[in-house]
Amino acid sequence: MLDLLDPIVVEPDETAARIREYGRQNPDLRKNRYDGTDGTVEGMCYALAEAYYFARGGKTSGLEVYCLSWADVRPDGAGTHWYLRDPERGVWIDLGLERAADGTHIPYGEGRSRAWMTGYEPSKRAVRILEDLGIGVSDS
Repeated sequence: MLDLLDPIVVEPDETAARIREYGRQNPDLRKNRYDGTDGTVEGMCYALAEAYYFARGGKTSGLEVYCLSWADVRPDGAGTHWYLRDPERGVWIDLGLERAADGTHIPYGEGRSRAWMTGYEPSKRAVRILEDLGIGVSDS
């Protein structure tokens, strides 16, 4: 059951911490349309969440992929926010936040469960992150 008040986690384990640190060190992972501050994970929600999803086993991980369209929740909203849900632990996983407290304004439950933009094949950015970190890519 989806609980809108599930806690937000930004680093659920060491793998997530390594992926986030890689993002901080590689600001070119951001799409050009996102303004971000070097040394942060700002603007990297998609790439980091996707890399973590595949690092954890892809479809067999039990993680659920979510995308929130800001236009669906705010009249002047634009863009999207990508994150994961771990239904077994009852937490939202948002690797694109610096701190969990930064997500208090995000209506996670309003997002839609969906596949990645590349389906269930990892994107070039996800592959780059995982290969550079020496983490096996799983798309099963």
